[in-house]
Amino acid sequence: MNKFPLIEISELTDHMTDSDNFQDIFTITDVNGVVSAPKFENGICTEPVRLNATLMLLVLKGACNISLNYVPYTLKTNSFAVIIPSHLFQISGMDDDFKAKLLIVGKSFSDEISMIKRGPSVSNYMLLRENPTAEFKPEETKHLEKTIELLQEKIRLRAHFFHKEVLQNAFIAFALELANIMVVRKKVDLVHPTLSQKEELLNNFLQLLSEHVKEQHAVTFYAGKLFVTPQYLSLLLKELTGKSAIKWVNNALVAEAKLLLKTPRYTIQQIADSLNFSDQSTFGKFFKRLTGMSPMQYRRS
Repeated sequence: MNKFPLIEISELTDHMTDSDNFQDIFTITDVNGVVSAPKFENGICTEPVRLNATLMLLVLKGACNISLNYVPYTLKTNSFAVIIPSHLFQISGMDDDFKAKLLIVGKSFSDEISMIKRGPSVSNYMLLRENPTAEFKPEETKHLEKTIELLQEKIRLRAHFFHKEVLQNAFIAFALELANIMVVRKKVDLVHPTLSQKEELLNNFLQLLSEHVKEQHAVTFYAGKLFVTPQYLSLLLKELTGKSAIKWVNNALVAEAKLLLKTPRYTIQQIADSLNFSDQSTFGKFFKRLTGMSPMQYRRS
């Protein structure tokens, strides 16, 4: 088992209403807190997941709390978020009055778009892993909302002979409008965020953690990659985040374990192997110590 399970678009949209869908590779849905929040409470995104799609969320009203690669974000009115497949994504709370436009772009759809050579790169904005959220002016939010509504109209043109091509061109137009706001006007903020030396080290640690935690559980590994001592790394993380290095590693490992345990096709032994534990018993003891439940109890919960 080399890959972690990815949530498909259809699994995600099963928890939503008011969706416009094109061939299960491109979906736009209106997220309404009153309707959506109860579904998400028992839905797939309340535990950390990876998605086999790119999500773009434009917040029109209220607030929603999410985490990306273990880093928390609060998305408020006029916020925009881009969530890519390499992000470990979780929803931790949503206001009752929360309203947003959500675009779910499947890989096959985005791959076809990226092959269309027109103007500046329309995919750069969604690949900015280190800048997943942005704040817009009210007029910018309104403009993007209208552009998304136009996209929804194009999805509904099912009898159009060139349906896909019309939709692709409408998406390119949306991408260029978004790029104009996120990349051109905010270029300095996006490309070169000003970080202190300590913040840069934290950022690099989180990047390493997301890439290696399945195989590397020792703080010494991350400290070595960052050319600092384990003691210094732990003190710095404690200072900036309130959590020690081993706490970060353990929490990240538990998040990956929970993700796999909610996928029934993998046995506990396969999960223990994929997370580089010496055996199933060692994995079970680790998981119970951190969560208070055995892996099987969590799977059944």
